[in-house]
This record gives sequence, C-alpha cells and structure tokens, in this order.
Amino acid sequence: MAPDSLFSRSNQESGGPEDPAEGVRIIDPDEAAEAVERGEAVPRKGQDQPRYGDRPESPPTDVTPALRFPLADRADATAIERPRVAPVEPRVAEGSHEPVLSVEPATGETELPHWTEPATGEVPRVVVGEGDVAEQQRWSSFAAGATPRWRDEHELWDETDHVSELAEVDTAVGALDTSERQSHEAFLTFDDLQVPELPADRPRGSTDDPIRISSGQSRAAIPDRPTSNRGPVSGRPPERGRRAQNGEPASAGGAGRDVPQAVFVGVVIAVVALILFKLGPAASMILVEVVVVLAAVELFSALRRGGYRPATLLGLAAVVALPLAVYWRGEPAMPLVLFLTLVFSILWFLLGVGGSARPVPNIGVTLLAVVYVGVFGAFAALILDIPAEGVSILLVAVAGAVFYDVGGFFVGRQYGRTPLTTVSPNKTVEGLVGGLVACLLAVFVFAVLFGAGPFSAGQALVFGLFVAVAAPIGDLAESLFKRDLGLKDMGSVLPGHGGILDRFDGLLFVLPAAYYAVRLLDLVPGL
Repeated sequence: MAPDSLFSRSNQESGGPEDPAEGVRIIDPDEAAEAVERGEAVPRKGQDQPRYGDRPESPPTDVTPALRFPLADRADATAIERPRVAPVEPRVAEGSHEPVLSVEPATGETELPHWTEPATGEVPRVVVGEGDVAEQQRWSSFAAGATPRWRDEHELWDETDHVSELAEVDTAVGALDTSERQSHEAFLTFDDLQVPELPADRPRGSTDDPIRISSGQSRAAIPDRPTSNRGPVSGRPPERGRRAQNGEPASAGGAGRDVPQAVFVGVVIAVVALILFKLGPAASMILVEVVVVLAAVELFSALRRGGYRPATLLGLAAVVALPLAVYWRGEPAMPLVLFLTLVFSILWFLLGVGGSARPVPNIGVTLLAVVYVGVFGAFAALILDIPAEGVSILLVAVAGAVFYDVGGFFVGRQYGRTPLTTVSPNKTVEGLVGGLVACLLAVFVFAVLFGAGPFSAGQALVFGLFVAVAAPIGDLAESLFKRDLGLKDMGSVLPGHGGILDRFDGLLFVLPAAYYAVRLLDLVPGL
C-alpha cells in the first residue's frame, strides 16, 4: 500500500491538518479499489498463488542436481562451473617482467595491517625448496581436475580394516550378547536357602528361632566422630559386630550362649570368691585387684580396636594403683590418683609418647577407662576396709549384682517380648523386672536369712533397692560402649560369658551404690 498518498488525500478532503504520526486508517471498498488501480496497493493473492509461510514444491524425482559431492564416475570435472578466482599479481624481479618464485627461507613473522585498513588483496606465497618429495607427491593428487579418494574405497588404503576385526570378537556383551540368560525370577529366588528345621512345638518366630523376622525399628544412624589428618582415632572401627551393624530387634537374650558352660564357669567363680571372702579382707583384695586389672586390660584393648590410641600403660598403672591406694589411705586417695593420671596423660602426648594420635579424645578415653574400671572398682577396697563388716557387706552387694544378671537372663529368655532399649536389643522389659525381683530377693536372703552384714529387714530392702537400680545401669553402660565400638563382647576369657568386663559390668556400678548406701543407712557407726 501507499499510506502517505491515502492519508494525505483523506486529510485534504476532511480539511484537517496532516498528522505524520498516523499509521493506520480504515478505508472503504471504493477507496481501496482506486488505490489498487493507481498501483498504490497490492491486491489479494489468489488461491493458487504461493503465500508467505507456504512450503515450496519438491523438485522432480527424475532430475539430478547439476553438482553432487562426491562426483560420479561419469561426471566431467572440467565442465563444472567454478567460482571466479581473484587475480593475483605475481612477483617479478627487478628489471624483468618474468614472474619468479622465492626460494629464500621463511621470513618469519609478518606484520599484518590494522583491521580498519582496506584489504590489500595479497595471498600467501608459495615457497618451493628442498622439501619432502613424498609429501609433495601426496598433495599432488589434489591437483585441478583430479577426484579425491574416499574412505569407502578401502582397497586403495594400506591401513587394516579395524571394523572387521571388531566384528570377529568372540565375547559379546550387553545388547550384542544373544545367549540364553537367567531370568530375574530365577536370579532372585530363595529356594536354595538352607532354613533350619524346627520341631512342631516350636513355631516359626518363637524366641529361640534361629531365623528372626521382626518389624522393630532399626538402629538409628550414629554420626561419625570428627576425624583429622593429624593422627589416628577414626570414628568407626574397620569391622563392626553383627548386632551393632544391623541393629537386631529385641528378642530373648542369650540365644547364642552355651548355658551349661556358662553355669559351670559361674559356679567356679562363685566358689573361688567364697573361699577368698572366707579368708578375710586381704585375700579378698587379691580377687578385687585381679578382676579390676583384667577388666581394664579388656577395655583398653577394645578402645584400640575401636580406633582410639589411649595412654594404655599409664591407664593400667592408675587402675592398678587405685584399689591399693584406697585400701591403704581410704577415700582421699582417689582424687590424688586421678589428678596424677590427668597430668601424666597430658605429658604423654606432649612428649610424643602417643605418636601422632589426637590428644583430646585419647586423653578422654584414658580417663574414662580409669574412672569406669579403676575408680568404680576401687569402691570394693573401700567396702573391704570397713571394720569387721566389710567382707559381709561386699558379699551381699556381689550377690545382688549376680542374681540380677541370673534372674534377668532366665526371665527374659522365657518371657521376654518387649524391647527395653535399642542400645541392647536383646534386653527386654520382662527381663529387667525379673532381674530386679531376683536382686531384691538375693539381698534379703543373704542379709536377713543368712545373717551376712549388719542389716535389719528394712535396711536390707533399702540396700537391695540401691543395688537393683545400679545393676541395670552398669549393664546398659557397657552395652552402650560395646555398641559404639562395634563389639559383641569385650573379651573371651570366661567361656559362655565373654570377657571379665562382660560379667562384672553391673557390679562396677553396684559397688559405689553399695558403699554410699551403707553410709546413708549408717550401718557402721563412725564410717
């Protein structure tokens, strides 16, 4: 269209001023026809004419384009129309009109004109010298009029056909492997699983079933300790125990324990302990010292297996000294030994005796072992130091701790159904109640019926409550340590029981409770 003429005409007819900003105006059919006649507008295209956006017609199938790449054998390369080549003025020698070729060495860097300057029309020079003849022959095949050699003409090439070699590989993998494969159903079958047979009176899922199926919650993830490149003390041991790793659900305890062997070992320990108790406080101190030192050895060994590097020699010296110092000088000897242990532990790492191990966590676990085994075990020496009644009171305390373990084991094995804690999945609430009742009965029988110690009936019950509360705490504390270290047992000294610490874990907490219960009840005047 010619909008200027139309707009000007309309404005003139209307008598108004011309508006250069006006871009669109609706006109009537008569004005449109006149504009088409004057050639100021383009008429609408017919239906058979191509419009904007239409796809062009395909070329005839029987017509071959004039230029194809690569050229066919019958094509004449000289007949192809080539683009015009810009003329080049050859270099001529001074005083002559004949072009020459430079045989001089390369001139090195060439200063190019600025990009804003006009083009010079120069082309790279051809340097002819004593080059590689074979190289020149290879490039001579690309002279004008010669057809290039294509890779599909493999007979003209000397290289090996690697594709054919790959096709002859005997071992086929992935989608190329068309051999018979094992189905997913056959691969995931459990028909070859050897399931132990159970008698008819023991249904699957009972407490002593070797295959346990439970919907109990699994152990919550325990965050790793912070590690450092300054030395050992990894957050986790390289291999974790099966229960600590899988978080077994609660079930009746002692499923894997050899009960007859455990009973026999327990009876032997009890007989030896009664003989030494009968011989008096000094003989009993030998038993206390042996048990405490062996328990400390097991704990330090377990800490090292768990990735720590405690001051083992220093810690064992403190554990050995604590019961002896307490038996000799009384309760004030404890803080002195602990003070010396802390000071020498710091010197241990300051002087580099501990190697490149981290001092803070390793000093911490050293003091933990000394307090947990040495200090708690030294309360047995304090009880033995009680005039006249020390051995009897220690006997009642040991009896309460032992019968708590026995009652909890057998009641939990027979009636245990409710999990007690995820720290020790094999312990049950029923076993805890059975252990508490057995502990109270044992203390009452030994203290009142057998007359061991200066207990009345009421004092025996109160003393039994102290023991009954402390024993499960000590049992669960050791389970907490073992679970964190990834161990099932602290040792294997006692067949059927595990280690010394596994057997006397509850007693370590019972001894301080028993000592302070005696002082609270004022069983011994002047204590």
